[in-house]
Amino acid sequence: MPKRIKTILVDDEARLRRGVERLVKAQGEDWEIVGSFSSGDECLKLVQEQNLHFDLLITDVKMPGMDGLTLIKQLKQLASFHAMVISGFDDFQFLQTAIREGASDYLIKPIDRDDFRIQLEKIQNKIVSHWNDSQYFEEVQHKASQLTHVKQLQLLSEMTKKQDLSQLEWTKDFPNGQYLLTYISMDNLSSKSKSFQKEDWKAWSFALDNICEETTEELSSSFISTWRWKGEDLSYWLLIHVQDATKEESFARETIIFVDKVKQNIKKFTPFTCSIAVSRKINDLTLLASIKEELLTYIQFRLFLGNNQVITSETIEECKNSKKGSNSKEIENRINKILLSLDSKDQSKINHEISNFLNMFQALISPEEIEQSLQVFGIRMINYIMKHSQENDEIPLLNELFGLTKKTGNLLELRNEVYHWIKKILRIILRKNEELHVDPIDVAKKWIIGHLEQNITIQKIATQVYMNPTYFCEYFKNQTGETVLDFVTRARIEKARDLLVNTNLKIYDISQKVGYSDTKYFSKLFKKQYGETPSKYKEKVILDQS
Repeated sequence: MPKRIKTILVDDEARLRRGVERLVKAQGEDWEIVGSFSSGDECLKLVQEQNLHFDLLITDVKMPGMDGLTLIKQLKQLASFHAMVISGFDDFQFLQTAIREGASDYLIKPIDRDDFRIQLEKIQNKIVSHWNDSQYFEEVQHKASQLTHVKQLQLLSEMTKKQDLSQLEWTKDFPNGQYLLTYISMDNLSSKSKSFQKEDWKAWSFALDNICEETTEELSSSFISTWRWKGEDLSYWLLIHVQDATKEESFARETIIFVDKVKQNIKKFTPFTCSIAVSRKINDLTLLASIKEELLTYIQFRLFLGNNQVITSETIEECKNSKKGSNSKEIENRINKILLSLDSKDQSKINHEISNFLNMFQALISPEEIEQSLQVFGIRMINYIMKHSQENDEIPLLNELFGLTKKTGNLLELRNEVYHWIKKILRIILRKNEELHVDPIDVAKKWIIGHLEQNITIQKIATQVYMNPTYFCEYFKNQTGETVLDFVTRARIEKARDLLVNTNLKIYDISQKVGYSDTKYFSKLFKKQYGETPSKYKEKVILDQS
C-alpha cells in the first residue's frame, strides 16, 4: 500500500473544518486525515499524549485560546512537518510570523477550491521529495559498518541542508580533536547572474570547484584533515580538523594561508570574488549545526564590509561598534510615508519617499535589521495591493524580496535590487489603477459570460473588478436593475438555448456546459425563462423550421 500524507486540521469553526476535510479527501487516496480539532490546545495535547505522527498541519490563524501560529511553533519542537495557514484579510499582519514559524503556504478566506488544490499539490511534491531524500539517506546509513570519507561528506552535506540529524549520533564516527568550519560564498551573485549565459555558469562552476578542490588538497596534511562539499548556488563548505593539540599554532597559520589563497585564486582565474566566513574553533562536533547558522549570518555582513572579505566574529563586532543603528519606529515611519505617497499618486513624492527608505539602510547595524526592515516593508506593500484589489497573485514577490540580503554582496547592490523590486510593485499598482477606470459592470459581465461552465461565485466576480463582494452586489443591482444571480442565470439559459438550437448536444451535456450539474434544476430554469422544457422547446424549433 502506498504511503499516504497524514494531515491534521485545526479550526474552531466546525463548518469550515468539515469543508476543508472534504477538500483534502477529494485529492485522492494519497491523503489521509489523522486528526481534526476545534482548538490549538486540543491538538497539541493529543499530539503530545499519543505521539501522533503527521506530515501536514492545516490551521486557522485566529482561534480562542492558542492561535495557529503559536500552535505551529509548539509542534515544531515535537515533530517535523509542513504547515498551511488559513487567514482572513485582517490576519495578514501575521504572515511575517507564519513564514518565520515555518508555514509552507497560506490561504485567504473564503477558500477557493482551485487554489486549495494547487497549494496541496505543491506541498505534496515537497513532502514526497523529502520522503525520497530521507529514504535515500537511510539506505546510505546502513550500507557500511564504518564511515568512509565520502559518507562523512554525505552527513555533513545533509546537515547543511537542514536535515534533522539529531537522532542519528552521526558525530561518533568523526575523530576527536579541534574543528573549524569555513563558508566560501561568491560575491554579487544577483548582478553576476545577469551577465552570463547558462553554459557560462556551468563552465565557471566547474572552474570554481577545481580551485577549491586543489587549494583544499594543499591544506590537507599529516596533521590536518578536511571535508569539502557544495552549498547552495556557488558556495562551498569546508570543515577543517586537527587532532594533535601541539599542532594548534600550525593549524591556525595553515588556515589563514588557505583562506587567503582561495580568495586570490578565485579573483585571479575567474570573473568572481568571494567572501569567506570563518568560525571559532570547537571541540564538540554536535555544535556544527549552530556554527553553520552563525556563518550564514556572518556572510551577510559583506553588505557593510564589502566584497572579497574574510569575516569572523571579531570583524563583525568591529563593524557593529562603528555604526549607530536605527530603530523600528523610524523604519515604520519611512514605510508609512511611502504608502501615503502612493495614495497621493504624486510620482515625484513617491520617488522621494522611496529614496529616503533606501538611504536608511546605511544606518542599520546588521543584516538582521535590514532583513527585518525588508520583511515589514514587503508585507505592507503587498497588503496595500490586496486592500486595493483583493487579489493575492503577487504574494510570491515576497519571497523574492526576502532573499535579497543573501544574494547581494554590498549595500549598493542591495539598494539597486530593492529599487527594482519596488518598481515591479509600482507597475502592478499603476496597472490596477488603470483597470479601475474600465466600466466594472462590463468587465464583470464579460467574465461571467466567459466562465458560464464554471463554479461562479460573487467573490470570484468581485475579484475581477477589485471590489468588495457586498458592495459589488449593491453596485451591480443599482446599475443594471437586476441582481448578479439573475444575470448569471439569464446568461446561462440564453447560452443553453443557443446550444440547444444550433448543436446536436444532449440536454445533459448542455446543462453541464452552462454550469448546472442537476439536469432537472436546469430544465426548471429553462422553462421559467422560455415557457417550455428544453426538449419541447427544441421540438418546437425544429417543427417551425420544417
